[in-house]
Formats: sequence, structure tokens, C-alpha cells
Amino acid sequence: MQIQFIPVRKTNSGFALAITLCFLAVSLLTFAYIMYLTSSSATVTSRNNLYNMSQAAAEGAVEMAVAQMNRDFLYQSLNPGTVYWMAVTNLVQTNWPVQFKITDTNGVQNQISVNIFPQTWQQQATNVAQLNSSRFPNMYGYVAECTVTANATPLNQSYDMTATVSQKLQMAGIPVFQFGVFYNLDMDLSNGKPMTMNGKTFVNGIIWMYPQNTMTFNDLVEATLVVTNHDNPNDQQNLTTYTAPTYNFTANGGKALDKATAVSMPLNGVNSNPTNVEAILNLPPAGVGAPLDAAYESSNQMYLYNKCDLIVSNATTGTNAIFGTNFVIYYQDKSGANTFTKLTNETFTFSNKVSPYSVYTTNSPYPGAGTNWVKIAAGFPWVTNVAFYDFRESDNVKAVQVDVARLGVWLYDPASQGYRWNQQCGGSDGANGTKGHPIDSVYVYNNITSLAGSPGTLPAVRVVNGAQLPSSKGLTIATPFPLYVKGDYNIQQAAAGPYSKLTTDTSHTYPAALMGDAITILSSSWSDTYNSSTALSSRNVPAGGDTVNAAALEGIVPSTYAGKKQYSGGLENFLRLEENWNGATLCYNGSIVVMFPSIYATNYWVGPSQLTGYPAPYYSVPTRQWGFDANFKTQFGQPPASPQIKAMIRGQWSTPSQ
Repeated sequence: MQIQFIPVRKTNSGFALAITLCFLAVSLLTFAYIMYLTSSSATVTSRNNLYNMSQAAAEGAVEMAVAQMNRDFLYQSLNPGTVYWMAVTNLVQTNWPVQFKITDTNGVQNQISVNIFPQTWQQQATNVAQLNSSRFPNMYGYVAECTVTANATPLNQSYDMTATVSQKLQMAGIPVFQFGVFYNLDMDLSNGKPMTMNGKTFVNGIIWMYPQNTMTFNDLVEATLVVTNHDNPNDQQNLTTYTAPTYNFTANGGKALDKATAVSMPLNGVNSNPTNVEAILNLPPAGVGAPLDAAYESSNQMYLYNKCDLIVSNATTGTNAIFGTNFVIYYQDKSGANTFTKLTNETFTFSNKVSPYSVYTTNSPYPGAGTNWVKIAAGFPWVTNVAFYDFRESDNVKAVQVDVARLGVWLYDPASQGYRWNQQCGGSDGANGTKGHPIDSVYVYNNITSLAGSPGTLPAVRVVNGAQLPSSKGLTIATPFPLYVKGDYNIQQAAAGPYSKLTTDTSHTYPAALMGDAITILSSSWSDTYNSSTALSSRNVPAGGDTVNAAALEGIVPSTYAGKKQYSGGLENFLRLEENWNGATLCYNGSIVVMFPSIYATNYWVGPSQLTGYPAPYYSVPTRQWGFDANFKTQFGQPPASPQIKAMIRGQWSTPSQ
């Protein structure tokens, strides 16, 4: 049987349609996928943009609280964290493209979370911490650890993109004596003999540095304006010899740094320009001085009058030998039953001189001496008034004198009333009283006026017999007037013990500070009989020299042009001198802090060489063995009542991942 095959013709048009439909389907799927991807990408982008906006809003809310905290802290009154929770209440979003709901970490609207530890910032050793800042390497401060957190949720949006932002901060009060040198105005340097500075040097201004001899810095040197190796244009010395300074540190490439961020000591409601800062030494403004309650608010504790344990003042008649001296001393303790206690006079001076007195006692203080005696002065065994001549100021000085050795006896002899108040304050170890330390700070206000026949009298304070301080907690002496130190100061911890004299080893010292309008060192050979006619060659210091171990805060007479050039004297003459040192050693270990122009001791510096048009020199140059007291670098090594600069130190921002 023969089978016949009939061929079938393919329909080309149907096949092409099928292929076309397949390609169309693939294209549609691809397009749909692309659209999906595009839509997803747009969603992700939109969500991401919205989240970034939420982060920015939360960050803005945090910054509002931080700004208020920083302002309060700089003016001495950081409040508990609860005060700043409502910092965003008045947040205006009128012109924002997206509105946000600001909440704290618990979801409470119109407030944020602010945690401050300790809750109330205080200048106490209990909250001392190392600073987390490259600006203050290896330095400590009285620190409040702060964390500020805010949530921001966008309103009326397709997505709930809530963002949380947190900022960690340190609000730090930094004791200024941690710097080897701190100037709140321009600093000059033109040393004629070798000098070495071991501590950090910081200047709010210009450093004019034109050393004539070796100048070595072993730690950071920074200025907010310029560090220049040029002589100050107002230096009347017209120097021509320059020696390049040596920088022995690795930071900043081993070079001085200019254009540094300013560091300041702001006052309550007043900025920290040099003239204003002088107020910390002066009497507080009306309404905020002790014994008023406002004096003990943290915002007013920058005034040393409000802060020191003892307040000493004399009568307006001052040191005149006829009128005698009448002293008043107050013990100050904001935690005591009486905030401000007037102490009872312990010493008295009598006179039977008829004139100028018109009121007499009825009974003589001396048996058999007759009647018509009058009590002309009253005081304490460790304070008196003295008079001497200042050769730089060309003036008669009338000074309240603090005898440090007698102060120590007064504080620790049970027969003295000072013992009672020292025990109430804290006793030798700080364990027995309300303040946690023995009496370790004295504020002295000299009330004298220019007496008849003594025009231009210069009020001042002088400390003597200070080789050994009263206690291991140290001693601070503060006054708004010029301050004089006679003889060795703070060189030993025990009368029969080893010395820290004529050496940079301060292991045998206690924390000490001297704060005044200007600081002048008088050698142990100084005589109060010197007068305007006493030649420099007759005012000789001891052959070996003297030593002062204390932080020093003072004013200077800045370089200026007032009819002729007037040089400040520079860092090398920070401590004023009045005698013929003739190469003998002046050893100083401490911290050099210049905060303001001098108000009282305002005569300009004149070098030891006779200069045309200037008076004869009033001192000859010592061998300056000056250094930074490394004890001040430790967290508990600061002198009592040390002033502080303020800084807000930012940590890392943090945001949870989304």
C-alpha cells in the first residue's frame, strides 16, 4: 500500500505574532520591574531624605538646649537637667518645609532629655575628671558630664521617619593654675638671661617674642592671634639681638601655634575682657557680696571676697604710727550657723598721748601708770600695718601685713580663738568641720586713704615669714591691691624638714597662691627703712638668693606708647623687683597668670640699664630660675580658691541605625 504525504505549509504570520507577543510580555515585565525599582528607589530616597531632615530637626533641638546650657555655665550657673527639658517649647517651625514633633526619650512631646551628672554643677573635688579634649591634653577640671537627647518625628508625611540624636558634653571649670603661663592680654618676652618654661603657655592675644638669650619651652605654646618673633614695637629698649626660642614638644610639629581658640574666664553677666576680670579680686557689686545669701550662689563665688575663709580689713587710718591700726576679721562659712562671724579682737594698743585724742579710758592698762590712757588700736597677733617705700612706683606703701608663721600658731594653738574657727572649718585633716578643709584662704582689703602729709599713699598687702605654710592644704592670699612677698615663701613642710629652696623640686611644698594687683618680691634682706634716697647699691639681697613657690595671679602695665615707648617688662619681669640682685638667684616655681592691667601699681617698667629719658633703674637683674610647679598638673594639687576658666567640651554625636 502506498502512502502519500501531503505537505503542510507553515503560517508565518501567526508565528511572528507569537514571537512578538513574547517579546512584548518580556518588555512589559522589564518595564514593570524598572518602574518598580524606580518607585522603590524613589521611596527609599524619599524616606532617606525625610530621615535626614528628622535628624537635622532633632539635632537642632539638641543645639537649642546646649546653647542655653553653655550660656548658663559660662556665667557660673549651670542648672539641673530638668531646667533644660523645655528648651524646645518655643521652637518656631513656620518656614520649615516639614513640621516635626519633638519628644524626649520617653515620648513626651515638646521637651527633650537632658542628663547632667552631678545634677548641680559644683566646684568640688568630688567631680574632678580628666578633660576629653585635644585642646587641654593631660589637664583636669571640675566637670559636669552631660548627655542631651531629642527625638524628631515628621508630621503629615507618608512615612514615620523618627530620628533620635544624642550629644555628650563636658562642662568643665578648669583651674587656671594648670598653665605654666596664662595671659589674658598680649604677652611680651625679651629675656636677657636664659629661661626655661616647663608648663603650657596660652595667650589670649599676641605673643611678642624677641629673646636676647636662650628661651626654652618644654610644653605647648599657643596664642589666639599671632606668635611673632619680633620685638614689641613699644619696647623702649630698641633691641637688636635675637635668639631663636627652642621648642621641646611634639604637638603642633614642635612649633608655637597661633590663631588658637580663645579660652576665657567669663564673669557673671560680664564678658572676660581684661579690665572686667579684675573684678574677681575686688569687692563684689552691691547685692551679691557676703554675707548676703546671693554671695554663695555659684554665679557669685568667682569673687574671692565671697569665697575665702577669712576676710581681713583695717581702719581707714591705716599704718600711721600715731593713729595706730584697728583690724576686723570675719570667718566665712555658708554652711555654718552664722554665715559671716565677726571675730573678737585679741590685741590692743594704748596711748597716754594728749593730742590728738580727746577721749580717755578711766583706768590705766598698766599698773601705776596713771590715768588718761586711751585704747587706740585693736587687732590680732598675725596681722599688723607696716610702711615702706616702693622704688618702681616712687610711692610710700601703707600695707596690711600678714605674718604666715603667726597665722599658723593662731590656727593650731588651742589657746587661740583661731583654733576654734579652724576646727569648725575642718581642722587639720578636714574631717571635723563643715567646709571639709582647714582655714586655707585669706582675703585682705586695705581701707587706708591718703593720710595728711602722705599724698599718693599706695595701699597694699605684704606677706612675711611664709617659709612654712599652716597646713598641708596650702594657703591662698588674695587682695585687690598690690601684693608684696618678703623672703622665702613655701619652701618647707616642717621646720626641721628638707627644703625646696633654690631648686625646681617642689616635693617639700604645699599648694599656694598669691593674687593681687601686682606682685613684688622683696628679699629676706629687705629693710623697711629704705627710702627714696637709698641707693640701689645699698639694697643688696642675700648672696644665695631667695625662693617663692606659689601660683601668682596679677595685673601688669602693658606695653604702650604714651608720649614715648613703654615696655611691660615682659614675662621675664612678671615678678617685680626692688633690689640689687646682682646675679643672685631668684627661684620661682608656680604658675604665671596675667589677667588684667594693673589698677594701683601703674608705673611703667624701666630696665636695669640707664635709658635716655627714663629714671635710674630700681633693681639689678637676678639669675632667674623659674619653672612651672608640676604639682598643679595633678587633679588635687591646686591651691585653695583657684580661679577657673570655663570650657564646653563636645564629645561624639550618636544616632541609632535605621
